[in-house]
Amino acid sequence: MLIVVAKYNENVEWTKDFSNVLIYNKGCKLNEEYNEIILDNIGREGHTYYKYICDNYDNLNDYTIFLQGNPFDHSPNIINNLHNYLNNKELNIDFEFLSEYIHNINLSGCPHHSNLPLIEVYEKIFNEKKEEMDFKFGVGAQFIVSKNSILKRSKSFYLKIVELLEYDVNPIEGYVIERFHNLFFE
Repeated sequence: MLIVVAKYNENVEWTKDFSNVLIYNKGCKLNEEYNEIILDNIGREGHTYYKYICDNYDNLNDYTIFLQGNPFDHSPNIINNLHNYLNNKELNIDFEFLSEYIHNINLSGCPHHSNLPLIEVYEKIFNEKKEEMDFKFGVGAQFIVSKNSILKRSKSFYLKIVELLEYDVNPIEGYVIERFHNLFFE
């Protein structure tokens, strides 16, 4: 199991509690105590997560945990929850939100962030038209996903997401991707 952290300027000292952390850093370089990969500051955490998947598609761990540099706002109990996952030898999940705040939303609109181009981005990624669809959204874009669930889709599928997000520091599509994570791994 690997913990992938999307960092910009957050204090990631909390990661020292774990030996299996890879920090994708879009901010100032950390010291040598950290296992980090430096990236350009583009695309929000979604770019980071799907870049990791593309770069490691043929060499994934059985489970990957994706977290923001400061995971505590949306997951106050994240440290305890991470230890529970790491100590569970019988782990058998495909995808699970790590946020403690899960909302039901619809493709036709998100009450928590109006005017998101949900339908348009869905069509770009999935190559199909849909006007209505209910699904769940884990606030804060933090989740655990199995290797098997990731491999249900092609590497080119994830590359499409990376390319969709790499044009700006804070693309509007990044907020849409945050709402779609569970849809990618169904």
